[in-house]
Amino acid sequence: MVERQTGPVLRQPPPYPPPEAEGKFAQRASVRLATWLSAIPGLGQLYNRQPRKAGIFLGAVLLLFVVTLNIPGATAELLAIWKPRGSAMVLLSLFVEMLSLLVFMTTFLLALTVWYDAMHDARRTAQEINGQRQPGGRWWLFHR
Repeated sequence: MVERQTGPVLRQPPPYPPPEAEGKFAQRASVRLATWLSAIPGLGQLYNRQPRKAGIFLGAVLLLFVVTLNIPGATAELLAIWKPRGSAMVLLSLFVEMLSLLVFMTTFLLALTVWYDAMHDARRTAQEINGQRQPGGRWWLFHR
């Protein structure tokens, strides 16, 4: 007499990376080249054939650096128009200068973070193309 199992049947997961079709060769992406191309934000994504992502990274980094570089000038213009007089107003102008410096540092560090993430994303995508890593997860802010 044959006894049957009553529990769930376990199946083997599909092989990873998936087998290639007959007659086709796999396009291998250079992980190093993709990473180093991203020293210019977006070039690594273009190498990995992701033009939309390349545009997003390039636009974000450029926008953040342009905003960062204009903060000191905008603050100087504001204080030149305002022309604070008296001890209380000078103290307030120092507060505006310190706040301006904090905003400058924040936007600069954010731009560097997005730039690094472009490099990280290019590397991870090249590894996924090569089958060294399973695809998945979000593509922004340091994959998990």
